[in-house]
Order: sequence, then C-alpha cells, then structure tokens
Amino acid sequence: MEIVIIGAGGHGSELYSYLHDMSAVDLQIHMAGFVDEGKPSGRWNEAQILGGFDDLQELLRAQSDSAFGYITAVGNNELRRTLVEKAIRLRAPNLRAWTLIHPGATVGRDVIFGEGTCAAPGSIVTTRVRVGRHSILNVKASVSHDCVIGDFVNINPGAVIAGNVHVGDGCFIGAGSTIIENVSIGEWAVIGAGAVVIDDIPPYCTAVGVPARIIKQPGWKEARVGSR
Repeated sequence: MEIVIIGAGGHGSELYSYLHDMSAVDLQIHMAGFVDEGKPSGRWNEAQILGGFDDLQELLRAQSDSAFGYITAVGNNELRRTLVEKAIRLRAPNLRAWTLIHPGATVGRDVIFGEGTCAAPGSIVTTRVRVGRHSILNVKASVSHDCVIGDFVNINPGAVIAGNVHVGDGCFIGAGSTIIENVSIGEWAVIGAGAVVIDDIPPYCTAVGVPARIIKQPGWKEARVGSR
C-alpha cells in the first residue's frame, strides 16, 4: 500500500520515521509522499511533498489501480478533522484512512483502534480499550483497561490514563498529565500538561494544575463581563 501523510511538519516527520520502521517489517508499505497545502511540491528532507489535495486527487486518478492509505500528521484536533473531511470529499475509491500501530507500541488483548489513528513507539494500551478514529497516542502515552477514547483525540507524550476513563471526541490531553480511574472527560475539553485530573471535566472546558481545576469553560468571557 502507498501511504500519504497529510501534514509536512514536525509530527509529519515523526510519522515518516515511524513509517520507515514499519516498512522494515512489512514490505508492502511504501511512502507515496506528503500532502500539505502550505508548502510547495518537491523534496522535503528525504521524502516528497506531492502538493495539496488537488494534486493528491490527480495522483489517485493517475494510479487508479493502486491502493493508497492516508494518515493525518497534525496535532490540532479541529484542523485534523478538517483535513480528514477534505480527504473524504475527494471520493476516491482507492484512498482510505490508514491506522498506524508502531511495532514499538504495546497493545494488549481486546483493543480496537479506529481508522486513521496513530499509536506511537512506546505507547501502551492494555486491554478492553476502544480508541476512536483519527486519534493520536503519542510517545509513551498509556491507556489502561476498559477505557473509551473518542474520535480526533490527541493524547500527548507521557500522559497516563487510568482504568475505566471515558475521553470524549476532540479532547486534547497534555503531555505528562494523569487522569485517575473512573473519570469522564467531556468532548473537546483540554487538559493542560502535567495536570492531575481527579474529577469529571465537562465538555469544552480547559483544566490545569494539581489537582486539575477548570480555568475556562463555555461562556466564561460573557460571565466575566456580566459580573462587573
């Protein structure tokens, strides 16, 4: 399969390195190139930038007999969702989301990864875990038993998620943070780096500190103005 990485930045270079590791054990995986609408086509480091989505569509048409997989390499969850929507709108029958499970990741029994998700080297997922679509489990992130991780989630390096935790769609879990067991993180919430979450966090809130406290929530600006 020919692999396209969407996003030629820092995370993209990491995924390119992971792809090299995987191709050493799976000879059917090849790097087709990067798609990045913010950079000109041509060589980038050791790889090729194909261009934007229009260029990708031309490639897919020209090589209609070949199977292509894509994975996004953008840490911003909203932008990653937008890029996935653009890939879907191409309506190319030979392009599908590709799931990257690095050989250095530890994955236990009864674990399901959604399409387009990345499990980086050193990440750990124990057992009875569901990880949604187009999410990122970064280096040395760990997810314990019976967790449910939503779509478009970014679990940053070294974050620890204990058992029976529910992480909603679009959540950003900061590097080195800890979420204790039986906690729920609402959709599109942000957990700051190094935070320790011991209580449920509502949707669209930002929580930081030890223990984590909410510093931003929907309507917080309006509430602040109204209190004057």
